[in-house]
Amino acid sequence: MSDGGPAATRWGWSGRETCTVWLLGSALLLGPAAGCAERPEHGSVARPDTTLSQLIAELQPQVERSSGLVARTPPKVAVSSRDQLEVYLLGQLEEQLPEEKAAAVTAAYARLGLVPDTLDLHAVLVELYKEQVVGYYDPRADTLFVLDHVDPDQLELVLAHELVHALQDQYVDLDSLTRSLEDSSDRGKAAQAAIEGHATLAMLEWQMGTMMGQETDVTQLPDFGAQFAGLDLAELGEAAGLPVLSDVPRVLREALVFPYIGGLVFVQRLWKQDPSRPLPFGENLPNSTEQLLHRDRFEGPERDQPLDVSFTDEPPPGWEEVLTDGLGELETRIFFEEHLGDEERAFAAAEGWDGDRFRLLRGEGGEVMIWVTALDGAADARQFAAAAQEAYDRRYGAPSASNRDRRVDISVRTNDVLQPTVLVVDAPAALDIDTDWEPARFELRSR
Repeated sequence: MSDGGPAATRWGWSGRETCTVWLLGSALLLGPAAGCAERPEHGSVARPDTTLSQLIAELQPQVERSSGLVARTPPKVAVSSRDQLEVYLLGQLEEQLPEEKAAAVTAAYARLGLVPDTLDLHAVLVELYKEQVVGYYDPRADTLFVLDHVDPDQLELVLAHELVHALQDQYVDLDSLTRSLEDSSDRGKAAQAAIEGHATLAMLEWQMGTMMGQETDVTQLPDFGAQFAGLDLAELGEAAGLPVLSDVPRVLREALVFPYIGGLVFVQRLWKQDPSRPLPFGENLPNSTEQLLHRDRFEGPERDQPLDVSFTDEPPPGWEEVLTDGLGELETRIFFEEHLGDEERAFAAAEGWDGDRFRLLRGEGGEVMIWVTALDGAADARQFAAAAQEAYDRRYGAPSASNRDRRVDISVRTNDVLQPTVLVVDAPAALDIDTDWEPARFELRSR
């Protein structure tokens, strides 16, 4: 294991177990993705390895016990080179995040001040994955792949993690599951946390049992949430020898790591609540990052289901919609933390989140970002609006500043049918949106 800092090392997370990742409002699926077997030009078919097959056979009984999944067919394993991985990654980017979409995602998150507008998203993602990935599972090939440069001390750990994904796919169609959520990055991140948290927890239980020489039960350990509280991911990446992870914008770093740590905490709590160890799929699949961040909003007879927010109007003449999506509570929190520089205030401002949607419009007048957030109550809406006002003032300068070239209008609407909402309109100062067109028409729907 690489040294990932006290909390990471204690709980067996090295930062090098990436399999499937949702980043910046778009899915790049290193596990559930077309590739190796069916499209060799996007990642040449790796060679089978009998030694790895023997290791898988030895690991399988304990991994089956820890994951609650018994293999229906023998899992297949193969070795892939670093060059094959890079070709494979580029293939996935071409298929799932084409250049036009990558540019749209970058533009939207740059307008939110979360990434620089010069970010080459493709290049950064490839470098992140090359640094992170030592193994992945491809459902279309029904094969788990291990890179030929993996540290021997990590080999069994990687195999245990990827074996869980292979077993998951025999019970749940991972490819269909992840692709069905591509229109909502927040729901996708929540589902990904269930997938990765399940694999990480089972891997950890196998690792602890191996170290102690006896079967262990991770549900008897203290809540992992407390162990990871306050973990600095930039410092983690630096300590673990992951310079790309340390240097990328916060939103990328958080989105990369959240499915593993957030998912680990979620599945452990699920199993503590129900000792039968239900799978975190089906009725146990979280549908928002809010449900992972707040234990009480998932557990219990009535879960806190966020609202679906959608725009009901077309862009005005001369304007095009570049991108529309939702941030979810996780990225809303990151937005506030990035601009306020205060973790506690960011948490407080975001915790009333109950659904959101943004749209980035572009026309001759420049870019307009419209962001609608539903809040749990009127007090939450007022707190959100005040924090948003300060965040934008810090981003662009005081409204009275002579050199401020953006105008941000923030309004609280407490008479919406389902929940109070906060509407943010971020537009060029020279654009008279009040007289030219209605900033936004939207509706809220229960899920």
